[in-house]
Amino acid sequence: RLLMRRHRARERNKSLRKKKIASVLQRGGQLACEACGFDFEKIYGDRGAGYIECHHVLPLHVAGEGRTKLSDLALICANCHRMIHRRAPWPTPGELRASIEQKHANDRRAAATLTRPRRAADEQMPNP
Repeated sequence: RLLMRRHRARERNKSLRKKKIASVLQRGGQLACEACGFDFEKIYGDRGAGYIECHHVLPLHVAGEGRTKLSDLALICANCHRMIHRRAPWPTPGELRASIEQKHANDRRAAATLTRPRRAADEQMPNP
């Protein structure tokens, strides 16, 4: 129980999240999900401004007791955060992004195949 409480205390450190967000904005970046690109402000306007979740790239039980650096954190949307934690092995945000991109590429190929114009050869019925 003590380990779980310590994990939650480290995981929910609001000051680290604020520092990560500030560092991204200071460099001219956007608060968009590092896995899928979702931007809460673009979709929700003022209500979404400044909102994004923070994820430990290296799970805390693996990282140990050391201090968490900003580079250990990734900004991700709630959906991607849930997908990462859904089951082990937990992908990094970069691995999830690659998986999303691959899925979209496969979907585009399938859609192109399904929607391609019919050719005259496709229309001809064989003579019995």
